[in-house]
Amino acid sequence: MSHLAQLPADACALPGVQDGEVLFVFKCEWDSVCSFWEADGGANAVFTVPHQALANAPTPAPAAENGGLPEVLLELAITHWYAADDGVPAELEDAFYDYGRHADLPDEVAHPHNWASAWRTKAGGVPYWTANGAQQVPPGRLVLQIDNWVSLEEGGGTEVANFCSDGTAYVFVDRSQAPPVYSMIINR
Repeated sequence: MSHLAQLPADACALPGVQDGEVLFVFKCEWDSVCSFWEADGGANAVFTVPHQALANAPTPAPAAENGGLPEVLLELAITHWYAADDGVPAELEDAFYDYGRHADLPDEVAHPHNWASAWRTKAGGVPYWTANGAQQVPPGRLVLQIDNWVSLEEGGGTEVANFCSDGTAYVFVDRSQAPPVYSMIINR
C-alpha cells in the first residue's frame, strides 16, 4: 500500500474525525490484484491516530537499496477548503448511499455540478459519485472524497493517485461501532 493522505482533524473540517485525531489513508498500488472498490477487500486502509502520539517532524525517508536516493512521491498540501452547500435536500441524503435510490434521483440532484472535477474532492456532505453511482457503499457516512486530479492554487492541476485512471476515492466512517470504523472505496 502507498500513503495517500494524512489529515489532522483540526486542520480542516473532516466530519466524523474527532478533534485531536489524524486521519491516515492508504491504497493498494497494484491495479491487477487490488479490489479497491471493496471496502473490506484489504486493498485500502483508513484509520486515525491521536495527534499527541505522533512526532513533531516528518518521518525520514528510508534509505534506497542501492545507496542512492529513495523514490519519494511529491507531497501536496491542502491550503484551504471552500465552504459550499452540496445542494442536496436533507430528506434525500440517504439516497446517496443506496445504488438503486441514487440511480432514480433526477440528474440535477444526483449530479448538481454536471460532473465538474472541482467538486469531486471534498470533505463532508453527500458523496458526489462518479458515473458508476453508489456501488458497494460501506456502512457509515462520507468523511472525505479525493478525485484522482486536483486543482493547484497557482493554476492547473496534478494527479494525486491512480484511481483506475479516472476514479475518485471515498472515505467513510461508521460511528455505530466502537471504536468508529473507517473505510475507503474507489469508484470510477
